[in-house]
Amino acid sequence: MRTITSRCRNVAAVAVPLILMAALAGATDVTEVLTRMRQAVEPGKDMRATVEFEITNARGESVRWSGQLYRRSTPDARTRLIFDEPLDLRGTEVTVQHGAGGVTHTRIYLPAVRRFRELDADFRGENFLGTDFNYEDLGFQQLDYQQHTLRGDDEEAEGRACYQVESVPDRGWWYGKIVRCIDKKDYLPRRTEYYDRTGILWKLRTFDGIKKIDGYPTATRITMQTVATGTSTRISLSDVRYDSGLPGSLFEMP
Repeated sequence: MRTITSRCRNVAAVAVPLILMAALAGATDVTEVLTRMRQAVEPGKDMRATVEFEITNARGESVRWSGQLYRRSTPDARTRLIFDEPLDLRGTEVTVQHGAGGVTHTRIYLPAVRRFRELDADFRGENFLGTDFNYEDLGFQQLDYQQHTLRGDDEEAEGRACYQVESVPDRGWWYGKIVRCIDKKDYLPRRTEYYDRTGILWKLRTFDGIKKIDGYPTATRITMQTVATGTSTRISLSDVRYDSGLPGSLFEMP
């Protein structure tokens, strides 16, 4: 009996570490999830699309803006948005460049005054032209200055299984906490919750109308709701094309 008991203990002593090692090996790494998310949100070498903004106030009244959106990933990451309508916005341009060290440069051209406006880094958290999106939402989100935790992978968004990642800024930022529900198959952030510094849900962003375009799963509708004010802004994309070889001159910042 002692021999059998001793053998059982020896087997347990070997089996438990092996089980733990297997569990750790199969564990999901939060860095990998976020890396795949960024690749999913900004796929391909470049992208072009017709874009429409629908801005709705708390009374349900809405206005629409439209224009052209261009993005490239190489040799450096840049985005350019040019408005066509309405008339008072026609010719307004927003150019975003993701520079070295995580620094983002944003420049706005205002045709009414024929001048460019350079935005400071701290300004990126401000509302974009009065919409529910901020300037960072239109460019490249900063993930380098946040502490990320994988809270669980049993969440769902629109019936899709998701990884739930909580991100907390490790220095002064405009949100106190961001919780992303990232699709386990295509890694698109189907639902993102933005909390203020007191823990109150401030904004909610959703990715909808997912279509596979040129081989890339693409959200053709992105909606940002400001919970506190009851307002919302929806960005709709059409005529989307990837890897079309956009010229570098299109992204030059004067």
